[in-house]
Amino acid sequence: MKRVILIGSPGSGKSTMSTELAEILNLELYHLDNIFWKPGWVSVPRDEQIEITKKLVNQKTWMIDGNYAGTLDLRLERADFVVFFDLPRWVCMYRIFKRVWQYRNKKRPDMNAGTERLNWDFIKFVWDFRKKKRPLIYEKLSRYPNKQVYILKTRKDVKEFMKEVRVKKHDL
Repeated sequence: MKRVILIGSPGSGKSTMSTELAEILNLELYHLDNIFWKPGWVSVPRDEQIEITKKLVNQKTWMIDGNYAGTLDLRLERADFVVFFDLPRWVCMYRIFKRVWQYRNKKRPDMNAGTERLNWDFIKFVWDFRKKKRPLIYEKLSRYPNKQVYILKTRKDVKEFMKEVRVKKHDL
């Protein structure tokens, strides 16, 4: 595992796992939420996101956590390992509400935009993720049959995956 991406719904556990996984694998970690959002919740323009992503994926090794469909193909093309969090909607919804409570009036370590916030558009995005974004992710993954892809569908899958990584980190 030299070039790893983690994708999935907000609240699925990408940032939490990527932090631990990057440390285990000794990879530089890039949280796209931290890179693609400026303070004050100002989004980096799409063309700038593409240029940033091109620079990141052209490095020899890396780990990138985040969805951002506009740059997913660039990351998939170069990744040698993909972790897709396909957890149930209720788990993701619970976690985003928990995260809002945990980081109320504070900045998340993986987010540059400002204090944690929750609005209707974000709730709807998470609620609709399995219906609207998930099929597109599976379709994109199908274009890369030679990539090593782990699909994590339950919290148990996540725990087992991390256990396996700790044991076989050099063989994956």
